Amino acid sequence: QITPASRGSLPLPDFQPSVIEKQSKAATGLCKWVRAMEQYDKVAKEAEPKRLALKEAEEDLAIKKAELQEKRDALKMVLDKIHDLETKFKAANDEKVRIANEVDMCEKKLVRAGKLISGLGGEKTRWTENVKTLGEEYHNVTGDVLVSSAIVAYLGVFDKSYRDVYIEDAMQAMKEKEIPGSSDVSLEKVLGNPVQIRDWNLAGLPRDSLSTDNAIVMSRSRRWSLMIDPQGQANKWIRNMEKDNGIGVFKLSQSDFVRNIEACVQAGRPVLLENVGETIDSVLEPLLTKAVYKSGGSMVINIGDSQVEYDDNFKLYLTTKLPNPHYAPEVSTKVVLINFTITPVGLTDQLLGITVEVEKNEYEQERQRLLIQNAGFKKQLAEIEDKILKMLSEAGGDILEDEELINTLSASKVTSNEIGVALESAEETEKTINELREKYTPYPKHGSLLFFCVAEMRNIEPMYQYSLDWFIKLFIDAMNNSEPNPKVDERVDILIDYFTFSLYRNVCRSLFEKDKVLYSFLVCSRLMLAEDKISQTDLRFLLSGVGGVSQDKPMEKPADWIPDRCWAEVVQASLLPAFAQLPSDFFRHMLEWKAIYDSNDPASMEMPGDCESKYSAFQKICILRCLRPDKVVPVVQQLVITEMDKRYVEPPPFDLKLSYDDSTPISPLIFVLSPGADPNAALIAFADSFGVQLESLSLGQGQGPIAQRMIEDAIDRGTWVVLQNCHLAPSWMPALEATVETFSMERAHPQFRLWLTSYPSDKFPVSILQNGQKMTLQAPRGIRANMMNTYINLEEAYFESCAKPRELRKLHFGLAFFHALVQERRKFGPLGFNIPYEFTESDLKICQTQVKMFLDEYATIPWEALRYTAGETNYGGRVTEANDRRTTAMMLMDYYNPKTVDDSYKYSESGRYFAPPGNPKLAETMEFIGKFPMPEEEQPEVFGLHENANITSARNQTYSLFEAMLLLMPKGSSAKEEGAQTPEQLLEQLSQNMQANMPAHSDFFRFGLPFKVDEVQELYPTDYNESMNTVLTQELLRFNRVVVVLRNTLQQLELAVKGLIVMSNDLEQVANAFLIGQVPALWLKASYPSLKPLASYFEDFVKRLSFLQKWIDEGPPPVFWLSGFYFTQSFLTGILQNYARKHKVAIDTLRWDFMVRLDHPTEKADDGAFVEGLFIDGAAWDHGMNLLCEQRPKVLFEVMPIIQLLPILTTEFALKPGDYPSPLYKTSARRGTLSTTGHSTNFVMQIILPTNRQEAHWVKRGVALLTMLDD
Repeated sequence: QITPASRGSLPLPDFQPSVIEKQSKAATGLCKWVRAMEQYDKVAKEAEPKRLALKEAEEDLAIKKAELQEKRDALKMVLDKIHDLETKFKAANDEKVRIANEVDMCEKKLVRAGKLISGLGGEKTRWTENVKTLGEEYHNVTGDVLVSSAIVAYLGVFDKSYRDVYIEDAMQAMKEKEIPGSSDVSLEKVLGNPVQIRDWNLAGLPRDSLSTDNAIVMSRSRRWSLMIDPQGQANKWIRNMEKDNGIGVFKLSQSDFVRNIEACVQAGRPVLLENVGETIDSVLEPLLTKAVYKSGGSMVINIGDSQVEYDDNFKLYLTTKLPNPHYAPEVSTKVVLINFTITPVGLTDQLLGITVEVEKNEYEQERQRLLIQNAGFKKQLAEIEDKILKMLSEAGGDILEDEELINTLSASKVTSNEIGVALESAEETEKTINELREKYTPYPKHGSLLFFCVAEMRNIEPMYQYSLDWFIKLFIDAMNNSEPNPKVDERVDILIDYFTFSLYRNVCRSLFEKDKVLYSFLVCSRLMLAEDKISQTDLRFLLSGVGGVSQDKPMEKPADWIPDRCWAEVVQASLLPAFAQLPSDFFRHMLEWKAIYDSNDPASMEMPGDCESKYSAFQKICILRCLRPDKVVPVVQQLVITEMDKRYVEPPPFDLKLSYDDSTPISPLIFVLSPGADPNAALIAFADSFGVQLESLSLGQGQGPIAQRMIEDAIDRGTWVVLQNCHLAPSWMPALEATVETFSMERAHPQFRLWLTSYPSDKFPVSILQNGQKMTLQAPRGIRANMMNTYINLEEAYFESCAKPRELRKLHFGLAFFHALVQERRKFGPLGFNIPYEFTESDLKICQTQVKMFLDEYATIPWEALRYTAGETNYGGRVTEANDRRTTAMMLMDYYNPKTVDDSYKYSESGRYFAPPGNPKLAETMEFIGKFPMPEEEQPEVFGLHENANITSARNQTYSLFEAMLLLMPKGSSAKEEGAQTPEQLLEQLSQNMQANMPAHSDFFRFGLPFKVDEVQELYPTDYNESMNTVLTQELLRFNRVVVVLRNTLQQLELAVKGLIVMSNDLEQVANAFLIGQVPALWLKASYPSLKPLASYFEDFVKRLSFLQKWIDEGPPPVFWLSGFYFTQSFLTGILQNYARKHKVAIDTLRWDFMVRLDHPTEKADDGAFVEGLFIDGAAWDHGMNLLCEQRPKVLFEVMPIIQLLPILTTEFALKPGDYPSPLYKTSARRGTLSTTGHSTNFVMQIILPTNRQEAHWVKRGVALLTMLDD
């Protein structure tokens, strides 16, 4: 009811609560109620049916829910069952996957196990052996490392033979001390790494074991290495090895070497210091001692005044070219000295590589390729092995699960197999190549032998220096220039022949004449030794005359005609197995041997009995050495001809152009001079022929900077520089060496040449000698050549411009003849001149000028003035010995006297030499000289000497040859022949025998040795009237000093040989002298002068001691043995004192007179003394006439009869006609030095001897008396 009534009002706009509210609050509420009721009516009418429907629906829903719940419960039961089934299915499926995975893993493991077994199976045998070897090495490591450490620390400076001896001794010592060690310790096995060694070889390290050991010593030592490297092998190797590391190569002679080293130290670059001398700059001290310290967080080192940051990668190498340097302890303790002197085996291997490279280049290239390939393969194999072992050691748990390890192993196995196959193939190829190389081996082996012959020549002359590079160049040239041949064997023979002679020609160019035969004999003997044609002991006997030490008393010589020295050497020879029967052969065939001894050509005669067939050609030379040493040199030459060829005894003539052609702008040409030689004129002419400017400078004080500027200027302009007399500027030689080292082909003008002249000098730089072209220049040999050399430089105007041309020609010819004689006379040794003076062309030229001047200025020829200017001033100015001055003056008398201008005047007794008659022209004179005899045909009579002088000269030549050869013999080489003594046995026996003959006390030497002088003085007190007592005690004191030196030396030598004390340098020199039968220098320094060999010297020494002991026991002898005194002048002064005191005259008013006695006095002389023991040299004694007379053929020395020394007043003495004042010398060398006493060490006095010839005859004969012989 309400609702319809209100419906009309509701749509009205004013029937809104908000409008009505403005009119009435009550009406507003009524309006709100009406509207609410209206709203309620609408909602109630719509909601009720729905509420009913809802209720009905909810009832239906409840029913449906109940049904749904039932269905859900059923579904849940089904789902639960499905879930259970799914869970079971998943579990079953997982199990299936697991099992499948296990199957797969098992299969993989089987595969991997197969790979592992396959991969390691091949290593099983080797690794099993390695395990065994490692076990042994582990057991022996103590001894092996002990020995190896000693080699590294101490033996680097020794060669292989000494190292082997040490290893042998060390192993024996370890065995005795039960130190475990290998039976044969090898540095290469203990400390070497094969791969690293192969890398060293590829870098140029020689492949011999010594070089390998040296490299190991260098790499393992904590000190820097100083390598003795005369051939430059180590230098070359280090340069190649460190090339990739930017090695700096410097020399101490460079002005900036310190700055360069500082830069390398900071950058960590290696440094090679070349050509180090025997001292090292103190600025290098911190580097040598590695005095590195920390400063400001960095490692630094002081070099000079600078503090330089030190990089740990820095390395220092030092090399010296000195072949046998002596380093003081302050140097040798800071470096490790390593002897890199090339060995024959190492050189042979190098030369073989060069030979095959030149001859069969493709084979050598293939070999080198294989070497590098094999080195790479072996290095790769080692890396693979290291990788496998590393992964195996790092694999944890089951190694079959490490797929990377297995794959690596599999890949490694494949690589290993491939490498193995490649190595087998390479080894087959290498075997083929090596077979070819083997065919060529004789050539490099021969070359190696020749190189060591050439290299050892430096022991003869310091100028004989030859580099390995020079040698190898000749070696290659021989292959390029010789006749080709497809057959290898024939080709090798061609190469050997060609190279041997090529080397001979090149070496002879730089040898003095006397050494050319030596070189030929050296090569010949070395080749014969290599081919076992001769034995080492036979060769040593030929050279030294020493065979060993005899335990028995030597046999007496069977006949008087046999010289004592000859028989002593025959007895020595019998100590060798080959000559055991030689003394018996002499006894059985005395007449036949005498015929050989008397023959002018003993070598051509057959030896008696079975000696001709029993002894080889070489052994016959050994016998000839004993019997006729003067005939040995021609026989040695014949041996060279037989074994090699005639070419090797005919040296090629000097060829300046050939030497020039072989030179380069950077290799100096060196003239090695001898007295009388001057290359200046020849050089000027040679330069003119080339149209080259020649600048010359004679070196001396202050000339060095001038020479330096000349070289710097000439090297750019292409001129020639001649630096003369380099031996006079030894202090500038290092600067010259540094200058030459800066020469380069890039800078030097192609025409530039540096010429040097020098007398032999040990100060001349070795590097210049080795790299330069050496030429020896000697004065012409023989009178004919000498005179021709004089006249070839003259012009006709010299004679025609003179006021007396005919007289000038005569006098000049005599002067030229005299000049030739004084030069050639030297070949006769002391018979010619006591001192070998160096007369030069300048002496001749000043005489030429003076003789022309005197003839122009004086109406009559001033003979006295000519003789004085020539004999006393020009030539005489060089003569320092009084008796030589007398000889020169007597010789000059023959050519400067009024008779010389006569055409009938002869210069010699034979009449073969005289001046050309008339007034011949220069060309006619030279033609006349050309008819003079050749040097080989010259007789001693032209020099005024006896024909025996030729024997003396030939003997001297023989002994000089053998002494030089002994210098080239290997030191301490052991005698391996059956029955021969080793050097150690020989030295021990010699020492023991000598000590036994010099007892400290015996029945004979009852005052002991050394003599107890105080006890002797009781028997012979100082007496005013008997000076001989003082002479005796003084002699005892002098001989005591010798006894002490000899005995101490012998005792120490015996201990040193046994190894009980160190073999010092002095003892080593004594041992070397003993082995060649010479008296040690140490003994001669303390002893009286003597030229005797060792055995004779010691016998003579004991004889002198016995002479003194007999004097002590029996009183002064009636005849004194003058030779037995140590200081002869003391005895002579004592005799004069006795006479002066007896007759009360001043001793300085006395002099000697002499009387030769043919009887043997049994009582002392009332005044003066009787003396014996003297020998005549150059003459003989006529016992019938009691006069000096000519020698008998082949009798060089004769015993002088007893002489009475008679003191007389100087005023009473006068030389009688025919008297010859003969000098008395202690030894046959005659020359001596002035001692502190004012006396010469050799000259004793002048003894007046009666003769029926003029004094000049005996002066020119060189007659003298000697107190002892050399035998």
